[in-house]
Amino acid sequence: MRMSTITASVSAALGVGASIVAGGAPDAAADGANTIESSYSAAGPYATTTSTVVDEQGRGFTIVRPADYSALGFPSPILSWGNGTASTPREYTRLLGQLASYGFTVVASELSNTGSGVEIDAGTDYLVAQNAAGAGELSGRLDTARIGVFGHSQGAAGAVNAALHDPDRYAAVLTFSLPDQAWSRPNSDCPTAAACSTHPDQLRAPIFLIGTRGAFDAAIASPRTETAYYDSVPGHAALGIVAKDTDHAMPTDKSRPDADLGYTTAWFLAELRGDQRATAAFTGDDAELVHNTDWSGSAVK
Repeated sequence: MRMSTITASVSAALGVGASIVAGGAPDAAADGANTIESSYSAAGPYATTTSTVVDEQGRGFTIVRPADYSALGFPSPILSWGNGTASTPREYTRLLGQLASYGFTVVASELSNTGSGVEIDAGTDYLVAQNAAGAGELSGRLDTARIGVFGHSQGAAGAVNAALHDPDRYAAVLTFSLPDQAWSRPNSDCPTAAACSTHPDQLRAPIFLIGTRGAFDAAIASPRTETAYYDSVPGHAALGIVAKDTDHAMPTDKSRPDADLGYTTAWFLAELRGDQRATAAFTGDDAELVHNTDWSGSAVK
């Protein structure tokens, strides 16, 4: 594989003076409201850098990662991202940068049709190969045993499909506005509608499905649709329905700041880093997500 670094930018992390708990999250007052969500909505402790790369097949990816791996003290878990229809990674810089600031290495396909999951999986392939290379910035720096996959809209379908195609690879899945199957249609990534269809009921990995009550999502990925997907999942799952003023574009930079950041960060820290504080948002009768009034209609199992 060849890496062609085209752009790079480093952003300093916030949270000066915050203590770091087992998963790498800033601590928060135990008696504060919704403390897990609010704490993990803050930027993590690591500065980040962004680059674009091209693999041997000519496929382009954006990589958002910790700027200094030696500062982590642990191998960086991999997250592979799928864009929504007609979108690119540049529309999700806030979200991807947030996760990198907690020590994750995020790879995002440059393609705007990712429903099949093929390009998402190719991004994972790229990072796994770079980690195994004898030299390079990523060599030996990544945790290839704990990999997550996530995406938005069509990319959410792609994330599920990637996990179904390679169930032994992905340890956690997260979706933003996973569309109703009626929206599965042929495109440049999917030669048939079936290629972009997805089946959460066949997942082996835990999944966090996030939806909204907005007008666009009412047609594309309604709370009823997300709930039906959640009900079909055979194993550990979480359902998050945002009651805040947001809609289908929630994970993009255009949306309301921070509505998606806290629990997204907590989910991957819980599933890929074993962060017990983050886990408390998604497990048991006292799961914070279920009792958070900003996420009414949510559930965990």
